[in-house]
Parts: sequence; C-alpha cells; structure tokens
Amino acid sequence: MLCTLSEIRKKEIVDTKTGEILGRADDVQFDSETSNILSMIIYGRPKFFGFLGRDSDLSVKFEDISLIGKDAILVKDSHLITGGEEK
Repeated sequence: MLCTLSEIRKKEIVDTKTGEILGRADDVQFDSETSNILSMIIYGRPKFFGFLGRDSDLSVKFEDISLIGKDAILVKDSHLITGGEEK
C-alpha cells in the first residue's frame, strides 16, 4: 500500500502493548543521504489551549511500526523518545 504524508497524518498511532492512542503523526524524520525514514514525530498536546505550553513531543522509531493500516498505525514494543529521553 502506498501512502502519502498527508494520508499518514490522518491516521491514529496506537501502541499495541498498552492499547493507548499516542496521537497522530505530525512530522517525519528522515536521513537525507539514504532517503530512509527514521521516525515519526508526534507533537505534544497543548496545555490549557496552548497558554501553558505543550507536553513533550514523542518520536516513534520507524522499526517499531508493525503495521500501517487503512485507519491506524500500529506500534509494537515502542521505544518512545520524549524530548530527548527514551520512555
């Protein structure tokens, strides 16, 4: 299945280990030399309409993605990186 970035941004990212919806992919990180996608970035949720800042951004490594389906992206055994820290 071929997907564009705009189609991926509409899909929920779900951690299959916990069943938690992590959010939607806001951005991707890729290696410009090899053109490989390294991770999907989920921006932190705004606190009090953004007036109190945001939660930390999440980065889901591409190798942790088990399935990109029609409606959702399933992540297995994710090693989420939160603002520089692994979660």
